[in-house]
Amino acid sequence: MKKVLFIVICTLFMLFGCSKTNTKSQLQEFTYILFVAPLENHPIWQKSAKGLFDACNEEGYYCDWIGPATIDIAAMNDTMERGIIAKADAIITQGVIDEQLVKQAKENNIPVVLVDNDMPASARTAFFGKNFTQQAELLLADIEKRMGEDEPIIMAIQVAEESFPIAAQQIEEIEKVFLKHRGGFEIVDVTSSKSDKVRARKEWVSTFEKYENVNVSISLASESVESCYESAKELHKSDNMLIYGVDDLQPTIQLLKKGRITGSIITPFYDYGYKTVKYLKSYWENEDNSKKERFDVDIQMLTKEEAKDYPYEK
Repeated sequence: MKKVLFIVICTLFMLFGCSKTNTKSQLQEFTYILFVAPLENHPIWQKSAKGLFDACNEEGYYCDWIGPATIDIAAMNDTMERGIIAKADAIITQGVIDEQLVKQAKENNIPVVLVDNDMPASARTAFFGKNFTQQAELLLADIEKRMGEDEPIIMAIQVAEESFPIAAQQIEEIEKVFLKHRGGFEIVDVTSSKSDKVRARKEWVSTFEKYENVNVSISLASESVESCYESAKELHKSDNMLIYGVDDLQPTIQLLKKGRITGSIITPFYDYGYKTVKYLKSYWENEDNSKKERFDVDIQMLTKEEAKDYPYEK
């Protein structure tokens, strides 16, 4: 396993601003892991940052958490390219970056671990993320428990960014799984929040005004479900609609506890930082676990009943 010098890394990254790091002496050699975050300060991704630093501190690794303030793939690609130049020991990132950079990293013996969104045809070393089929099955099971199997489902979906493969993959699995619903289903609208609450609310209002018969809304961007509820309430639709979100941000858990939204698919974002570092350790030590390329993280459907004792931070 190669080593790098802190002074080399800082020289490269100070040009565009170093992000959060765990500190080491400037002349000390160490194992360096770079996490190229899709959204540096987003509260759900901050859980991954915590997992990253917890694991790196346990293993004595040096790590960086660097990402844009808003969705910006070009900025992520730039950070990853600089990580390759700096000869990082490993790079962790969401699978939305340029495939050629993954190939370039492999050519430089840098393992790339993707999280949240996979690029199975790329040269990535491993992937950690949720199983989208399981997510769709959890949603359908809860909907049918509340609506029955014969009522038609008129659905609207909001994602963070429609152009991301992760959005298309999740919607594709919903379409496949919901074919089982005896009453039939239709997705009438798909919008993007771009991880912005103001935009999310504007898009939901537009959707509900155009499609008055929507009876199921699914927010696949973590900040979106709060905006969905507020929009539905404003238009007097919240009592006649099942409202689902993803993740366990504090506002989402509050809405669940008050019974204002129906459910949320919880993904342990902490593991995207913690378990990926532990995987890399086993990869470098040639353990059997390192031969596996895909790791499905545990997900659960959280409803009002389960949310009662659920902490805001988990």
